[in-house]
Amino acid sequence: MVREADKVVPNRRLTCERLRQGWSQQELAHLVGTGPDTVSRWERGLNFPHPSMCKKLCELFAKSPQELGLVKEDTAGDDRPTLTFPSLPQVYDPAIPLSQVGDEGLVGRAQLLADLKRRLCSGKNAALSALYGLPGVGKTAIAVELARDREILDYFRDGLLWVGLGINPNLLGLLGRWGTLLGLAPYEMETLTTVAALAKTLSSVIGTRRMLLVIDDAWRIEDALAFQVGGVNCAHLVTTRFPEIALQFAHDGSTVVHELSEDEGMSLLARLAPEVVASKPGEVRSLVGAVGGLPLALTLVGRYLWSHFYKDQPYRLSAALSTLQSIEELLRLTQPASASHTAMPAEAPLSSLQAVINMSDQHVAKQAQDTLRALSIFPSKPNSFPEEAALAVAHTPVETLDTLADAGLLEGSGAGRYTLHQTIADYARLQRTDTLVEERMVSFFTLFLATHATDYNALERETDNILAAFQIAYERKMSEQLLRGVVTFALYLEVRGHYSIAETQLVRARQAALDAADQAGLAFTLLHLGRIAERRGVLNQAEQLYSEGLTVARQSQLRTTLVDLLANLSEVVLNLGEYGRAEQYAQEGLDLARELGDQQRMCVLLKSLAEVIDCHGQFERGDELYREGLALAREIDDREMMCLYLQNIGAKASKRGKHEQAMPYYQEGLSLAREMRHRQRMSALLSNMGMVSTRMQHYAQAEAYCQESLSLARTIGHSVRMGNALQNLGIIERERGNFAQAEAYFQESLDLAREMGHRWLTSETLCEYGEYYLAQNKVEDAFTAFAEAHAIARGFGGQELVARALYGLARIALLKKDFVAARQQAQESLA
Repeated sequence: MVREADKVVPNRRLTCERLRQGWSQQELAHLVGTGPDTVSRWERGLNFPHPSMCKKLCELFAKSPQELGLVKEDTAGDDRPTLTFPSLPQVYDPAIPLSQVGDEGLVGRAQLLADLKRRLCSGKNAALSALYGLPGVGKTAIAVELARDREILDYFRDGLLWVGLGINPNLLGLLGRWGTLLGLAPYEMETLTTVAALAKTLSSVIGTRRMLLVIDDAWRIEDALAFQVGGVNCAHLVTTRFPEIALQFAHDGSTVVHELSEDEGMSLLARLAPEVVASKPGEVRSLVGAVGGLPLALTLVGRYLWSHFYKDQPYRLSAALSTLQSIEELLRLTQPASASHTAMPAEAPLSSLQAVINMSDQHVAKQAQDTLRALSIFPSKPNSFPEEAALAVAHTPVETLDTLADAGLLEGSGAGRYTLHQTIADYARLQRTDTLVEERMVSFFTLFLATHATDYNALERETDNILAAFQIAYERKMSEQLLRGVVTFALYLEVRGHYSIAETQLVRARQAALDAADQAGLAFTLLHLGRIAERRGVLNQAEQLYSEGLTVARQSQLRTTLVDLLANLSEVVLNLGEYGRAEQYAQEGLDLARELGDQQRMCVLLKSLAEVIDCHGQFERGDELYREGLALAREIDDREMMCLYLQNIGAKASKRGKHEQAMPYYQEGLSLAREMRHRQRMSALLSNMGMVSTRMQHYAQAEAYCQESLSLARTIGHSVRMGNALQNLGIIERERGNFAQAEAYFQESLDLAREMGHRWLTSETLCEYGEYYLAQNKVEDAFTAFAEAHAIARGFGGQELVARALYGLARIALLKKDFVAARQQAQESLA
């Protein structure tokens, strides 16, 4: 629509002077270096010459600006003539789409809109801005809201022009429509037969007006530039799927439009289908994740759910939610094309998410299409994958990745990495037919694991991709590759505390080993399944798995695996309180490791044997073994074993009351554990540091250490570490006099210890419970706790705990004035 601000007055003075000279409009135009249509607009009062052109006219006619009608008198009191432009109609383009959100505004776009308004209204010459992003991310919707924003309309007082380009725009026709809105006569436009000529004329018509020009859905930079016709007071906004177009058009004024967050996606669906979100929040949230927060997809989902919501017929909503679990159905959801995209005419077929993505897909060559389908084998955003993996899996040159990135189908995700949005990945995956892609995926990551086995940072980056390769290998019964990959990856998963993932993969690998009669693979999977069970505190299951693995290793003479099984079996039976067997396994393993000359395994077995010797109460011999083991660990730079030795040596120093000597050991160990991101070891060291701080009466620091330890233990599901941290927190609160909180911690620790069958932890926690009761003068409760602790410790030969329990019982006997029993128990505790 065109609204007149003031009446247009023809410039009769200029017309008269031209006719007096006998010149046509074309001749005058030639003399001053412009077009006849421009002269026509000057004379009709539709436009006013630029100051430089005014100077040429005055020189040509030898007339003053006043005599040529190029000035008007200022009625504000200043009687000096000034150059001015005639007042022209304000233009508000009827092609601007209707807002789909009304007064509520767009969800999750407030900051982006504010930034864009600030840039567009900055007053800078020819302000250029561009929005780019995935198909369906809402670029057009943002532009629509800007075009209907009151602040924008007030600032761009001369109007707003809108053009929707699309794949094959009729540039002359679209520019001509702008010409009509700007007041060009049909006969003037008939002579303008090229895009360049028409664009130049529009630029002249706009002149110094302050207008916003929106160029929506540009697919070629040349198309966008054809509509860059605004003058010095105008601003231009381009929307495009293509990052390169945005950068070429607006340089530093280009802005990527991201998908909505999960919470923002829920908010959008709550607007579209509030009752559905209220009644089925979990199912709806999963749908937000399934479409990757893409606004178009969420809008389609919301409208679909709303259309299937009937209060009295809940089965219809359940059926609708079930339907949307299908990727094919999600991609086929439709809405009128004109409501989703201005580049599609209103009479076009219904638009679906699949159709919107297909437009970009069809825009690239077949090689790029095939590559997109191959890349869909990788897990989608937020996961990313390295360029070398993409090239190997898709079997394509790097230029093809550039093509997909330029088309907005493939996104960059840091140096040398890429990512695919969920909906684009789903679209491509449904069309993938090349089964060799799966084989290349498995082969690449099997080799990657072999060459990066100890590079935990690299393994962390590729975890989702590796697991995807494992899944393919499992489903396609690629047993050899699965077994090789899992054998390499298991230790990393264990160190990082991913026990559930590790267990799933190891169970599959064990079956693969059985199917292939691979005894080495079977022994290895049994070893690591035992380690996972042990970390979770299921000690009896761990012992069974280690024992099965030990049998396989002995039968097949797998000597290095046999050493590993002996070391782990020694530790688990030690925790079960069977000191004799623990020493036997540790000694056998150490002897075999020495025979093999395997320093790393010697290092492990020295630690295992030292722990058993300490439990027997032979502390000096234990010290010797620890010193030997730590020196060896440092020599071979085995950081995990260094952590273990530093932890145990620190613990021994602390038990002897040398708390200040213990802390440096713990701190060095913690630093190493943090470098490795070894969460189990971090938890253990933090718990011990908490106890040292408690002994030094630094309770706030002690609590901080132990709470971090507990948090890490809970995160990885390590029951023993949880029990230790809870016990230590109970001690801290007991020392502070917070008995209710202390009891809660002790009880949870004791419940965990009993559930695991961990006799050492059970006895130790009962001793702490006894101290808790004594601090409150609850003598009988204390007696019960110490007596049970004593019975359990004596049952597995835990001399240190036997002594602690006897010391508690001696003090109780003294309180009861049973001096004979007190003396006897005290003497036994010192024996």
